[in-house]
Amino acid sequence: MLVKNFNDLINIVTLLLALNNYQLINENQLFNILSEIYYQPYPQFSKKALYFRFPDFDNFIEPTNTEIAIQIGHFIEENELPFELKKISKVGAVVNQIREVDINKNIAYKIKEILEQDGYKNIRILHAIVPQDYYASVFISLHSNKADNFTSGFMISTPFKDYSGLAKKLKSALIKEYSSSTGLKFIDKVTTNMTHYYTFNWSKFKRTIHPKTPAVIIEMGNMNNKNDLNLLINHQDKIAQGIANGIKTFLKTKNK
Repeated sequence: MLVKNFNDLINIVTLLLALNNYQLINENQLFNILSEIYYQPYPQFSKKALYFRFPDFDNFIEPTNTEIAIQIGHFIEENELPFELKKISKVGAVVNQIREVDINKNIAYKIKEILEQDGYKNIRILHAIVPQDYYASVFISLHSNKADNFTSGFMISTPFKDYSGLAKKLKSALIKEYSSSTGLKFIDKVTTNMTHYYTFNWSKFKRTIHPKTPAVIIEMGNMNNKNDLNLLINHQDKIAQGIANGIKTFLKTKNK
């Protein structure tokens, strides 16, 4: 629940306390509602909003351990969905009873397996709901989109505001390796839903990655296109290999 006006914030809290006083909501309900209120008095993605949310932003030090985070788009456990993210679909796109979330999940674990075989140890598979202010050395959110059946290819977007300074390098590495492994063409187009993806949108939500996390969201293919869908279902190893290779390339050249 995003609140931008301080008077509205006071009114909401006052109302909730009154409801609790009259026993119309219990203390657990009161606590849950209050914990979901996010007061953000500044314009979205402004510098004032950044420092309001992260007052120690300039002193942030990247952890020495490399952590690779793979987010399974739309994968949400029962009772895991918080109020601020209540509109998120638990399955994503669906084509002929084939669910996007299942594709995303299978590929995520294949990426993890490939990276572990290559010696990377600190790999974390994340659900659709990420820990608040989560930081990783690289963060990739896996999705499969649903466009017209003539469209074939993959899309990758960096956050609307990238304070890591590395997201474009991560994107470039993934484009090259993913194209090579899958044979799919890169669609040089992004949507607001991608650039303002909730996991990137620290200005509007609490459960987001830290702004200095190198991050991208990838639409791995179009589920409405027969060739793309065949790849997404029957050739997941190629997809996973392309993404794993992109991650490795990025990490090797990250500081160069």
